[in-house]
Amino acid sequence: MKLVPTSLMKHAAIAGLCLAAMNGARADAFAQSVLLIDNFRLLHHSGGAFKSTDFTSLNGAVTARATASLNGASVIATTPSSGILSGTMPDVAHQFVGLPTPPRAENDFSYFSILPSLPGTFGYADQNMTGNAMTIGARDAGARVETRADASLRSDGEAGGQSDVGTLTMFRFTLGASETMSVSFDGRPMTQAYASSGSGSGTNAIARLAWSVNIINLDTGELMLDYSPGKLNGESLSSRNGGYAGNSTFDPGWLKFAATSLTLNANQNYQLTINQTTLANAMQKTAVPEPGGLALFGLGLLGMTLMTRRRN
Repeated sequence: MKLVPTSLMKHAAIAGLCLAAMNGARADAFAQSVLLIDNFRLLHHSGGAFKSTDFTSLNGAVTARATASLNGASVIATTPSSGILSGTMPDVAHQFVGLPTPPRAENDFSYFSILPSLPGTFGYADQNMTGNAMTIGARDAGARVETRADASLRSDGEAGGQSDVGTLTMFRFTLGASETMSVSFDGRPMTQAYASSGSGSGTNAIARLAWSVNIINLDTGELMLDYSPGKLNGESLSSRNGGYAGNSTFDPGWLKFAATSLTLNANQNYQLTINQTTLANAMQKTAVPEPGGLALFGLGLLGMTLMTRRRN
């Protein structure tokens, strides 16, 4: 009987083991979502910023929240309500579960570096707000709001981050004179999602943003302004999974946004609500080796066995 050369069996064994290992490669998933809003102002039709003295009544509050989770463990922080005329704006302490601890310093809204070098295994969220939307006394109009959420997995599990400001940011007001009200601001949205190649259907990563402002006439129920720009909502969605692996990034840079309400009548009651949310989620579950992978692994073991017997 003609024997198979030892070198050939060796190469076949190594190839079989390597291919099998590739078929069961570790799955990684990552998502980050960052939204920066700057110079947010409420403006008259003339272009000047509203002053607190332009309102015959003005009251409301601002709250913020950050949530981080990893494999069922979660932490959440919420700021107390701050009166919109108080000059105190919410700054939620960053929330995180996992390693490294912490993934980012407090109020660090810089992006994580280019993937696929994952920064760790964690859920993370942070928020900060400064300034005010209108001129209040000596404080000029111009608010800055920063939110971020991150989820990173280098092993099986599920991670998530969520930060929001504005879920309860609303105020009721009455104007002394009929007037339109415009919102004007700069925004920088960024979302990124990554799933490693060959990770299978159990791996998913998703990052998205949500931002909206509306004004409702409380006396009539009429919607006076409803603004949800696509660049900060649907277009910002980034997602990847084991069947669509690789990296997806939405990063258009700084953009300008503006919208104007219908005419707001003097001496009628209105409510303005602003919502800003960033979300990131990652999930991975190592796939059971497919029959093809098992066959390759078996081929490698068989080759190694034949090599051992031939030496003996």
